Amino acid sequence: MQSEAYKISGFTLIVSALGFLLRWLQILQIMDEETGLSRPAAISWFVVLLIVLVAAALAGLTLRLREFDAPGEAGDALVGRTPFFGVITLLPAVLLMAAGAVQVIQPGEQTLWPMLHRICGLAAIVGGFGAVLVVTNVGKPDKGGLCRAGSVMLMLFGCFWLITGYRDAATDPVTWRFVVEILASCVMLLALYHVSGYHFGSPHPKWTIFYCHFGAFFCTMCSIDEHSLGQSLTYAAVAVLFIVWGFTVTENLKTKPIVPYDGGTL
Repeated sequence: MQSEAYKISGFTLIVSALGFLLRWLQILQIMDEETGLSRPAAISWFVVLLIVLVAAALAGLTLRLREFDAPGEAGDALVGRTPFFGVITLLPAVLLMAAGAVQVIQPGEQTLWPMLHRICGLAAIVGGFGAVLVVTNVGKPDKGGLCRAGSVMLMLFGCFWLITGYRDAATDPVTWRFVVEILASCVMLLALYHVSGYHFGSPHPKWTIFYCHFGAFFCTMCSIDEHSLGQSLTYAAVAVLFIVWGFTVTENLKTKPIVPYDGGTL
């Protein structure tokens, strides 16, 4: 199923680049440089339209995969077929830990809650380490406990990231400056939840594919937002991680067997 994996991943990369550009233009236009106040910007509605269209398109691409069987075990669904898969997946995991370290050291000059952002940075380090545990142990016999522990670490990171986003939003009067990030945090948490489901005996392959690609789109879009270097790197790392996981789950889909009338399997 590599053709479908390349198709969906290619679409995600294209719309992610477009979302990055639109978000950058939106940030430039919603603030008046002279007064420092927010102002109406028509491009904000283009951002909303793009989000809706991407969600609909990804849902359609995912629904097309109903004709294929999806492995229910993590070792069959989350392990890539290339010999370099481990290295490719480790890179964003290591980048996530590095981004957390940067956020701990430099939480951002404009933030009103530096300690909260440092805690969130520590959560990113823990989440990156959890991703390393998952990547290095998935598919190995008797390593399910380590994969589950890594999944819990990733979920904790997602929760802290969402809490920090809401805390920042509470002090920001400009809705368009934070609403996209809040949506990104929610989709990120949902994607982590569905990936973790493979390690807890509750896989949902189609939802995993959808949320991984939708999360990659949102994280790429938000990596340009006006926040610290650590936060930007975190969004970039999670986006790459989701692209890899979404591609891998799609790649491991299999054609459903044909069952003739006599009950046998061809």
